Amino acid sequence: MWFVSVFGHHGARPYEKEAGQRLEVDLELEPTDDRAEKSDRLADAVDYDLLNRTVREVVEGRSFHLLESLAAATAESVLERFAVRRVKVRIAKQNLGWSTGGRAVIEVVRERRK
Repeated sequence: MWFVSVFGHHGARPYEKEAGQRLEVDLELEPTDDRAEKSDRLADAVDYDLLNRTVREVVEGRSFHLLESLAAATAESVLERFAVRRVKVRIAKQNLGWSTGGRAVIEVVRERRK
């Protein structure tokens, strides 16, 4: 599992987009092969620096009304750029403006189309 905390301007209500919020993004990746396991070479593995930049481009560079749309766009970007057959994206946000607090979590799974 890979995790990053990023700040984005997403939400169905104008105040959410205006103020922005911290989002927790968890990714689970299933590589297309086991080369990295066998070779123990960085060149055969997912580049986590590039993965970090990819997630930040989507979360910080775009704006969505729904976490579902944000998670789907993140998953599609990962599939486009990395040699993975499957990616699970889980995005959570807190402080939803409810008087009792709260946390919303959405999860999407995307697989490479053959």
